Amino acid sequence: MNYIVERYVDNKRFNQQYEEIYRFLLNAGELEYGEHFHWGRFEWMMCHSMLDISHLDEVALFRNDSREIVGLVTYDTKFDGTAYILHSINDRKLLEMMLNFVLSNYSVEGELYIAVNLKDELLCEVLKENGYAKKFDGEGVLQMSLKSNLNYHIPSEYKISSRDFVSDNWKYQMVIHRGFDHEDIPEKWNDELFLPTPNYSRELKVFALKDEEYCAHCGVWYTENDTAYIEPVVTILECRNRGLAKAVVYEALGRARELGAKRAIVLSKQPFYFKIGFELSTEVTYWIKENE
Repeated sequence: MNYIVERYVDNKRFNQQYEEIYRFLLNAGELEYGEHFHWGRFEWMMCHSMLDISHLDEVALFRNDSREIVGLVTYDTKFDGTAYILHSINDRKLLEMMLNFVLSNYSVEGELYIAVNLKDELLCEVLKENGYAKKFDGEGVLQMSLKSNLNYHIPSEYKISSRDFVSDNWKYQMVIHRGFDHEDIPEKWNDELFLPTPNYSRELKVFALKDEEYCAHCGVWYTENDTAYIEPVVTILECRNRGLAKAVVYEALGRARELGAKRAIVLSKQPFYFKIGFELSTEVTYWIKENE
């Protein structure tokens, strides 16, 4: 089998290649060794205010003889010397080719980390053969079956947004900003960041509201197959410890379950997720060339 490498073109968030990448990640993310990079993670990256747009041509598609995407090399939001090698087939030749692309394009000031799902046994083997070793553990991939009880309770002064709720752009930005504990007033995002993404679902964007204030938020990414992806979850400081985060997560996951999702994943090791029913599925580890 021969493979062709093709770069992401135009340095724009969503280009003509995007639908194919989405379909690739939709299926690769259902593989145990690919679950750490759900398509929702990539789409969230593409609409993120901190995306390094100027480096999007470092995202590389690897196609087989039939022109199907079987591999993807990417970074996650910031082009910071960390690369992800994602694949839908276990072929050593393909992984060697992808690693060589990373080595040629992803070093930043001499550093190069490769993020690896510990379940990706073949990639681990290829990295070891090329002088790499695990440097440190990163985020966990937590999972929860959506057969679980998703009931929740919140204080009476709060309510959960409806399925057809249309969010206010500034209030949405502020709940994200304050929910991640930023205290200053941010510069308003460009209007482009508020446009619906290609696989956006309004009903899976859930808020806890008090009067006109957005107090908590959960976004869930799901279209088909088994797995829904959670990103982000925030609660503003003064509204924490009231069950709002659990409520928005459970509400969003309940809606995803109605659409066909059977499980949910989140990239985290926070105790909150274990408390509401998640368990560890795998871990993402970071590898670096030995003696570097």
